[in-house]
Amino acid sequence: MDNELRAKVSALLEAVVTADGVIKQEERDFVRRAANRYKLPEPDAPLSLRSLGSATEALRTLDSSAQSRVLALLVDAAVADHELDPREHALLLAAAAALGIEATALEERVIQRLKAPAPS
Repeated sequence: MDNELRAKVSALLEAVVTADGVIKQEERDFVRRAANRYKLPEPDAPLSLRSLGSATEALRTLDSSAQSRVLALLVDAAVADHELDPREHALLLAAAAALGIEATALEERVIQRLKAPAPS
């Protein structure tokens, strides 16, 4: 993953976890783990990226091989607190649509991740 991709992923993660206006400790922990694992820069999503349109545009600019992996990471970030706020859900649905991923596939991933035990 190059630095430009890392910066986009970091900004997208922040956009998802801030979509509902509340960042819970579980979400902070998830972002911290993802940042360490993928060597992401400190999240710093510009306000413009926090809108559906700009977040999905950022996803579309990713390499096609990274798009589904990044969307999966965004799902994991959105459900890190074992809840899915309607604003987080809307961002994920818009992102999936922008990438040509069926809403049912996204919903299955969300349900699967919501049922998964919290990482230790």
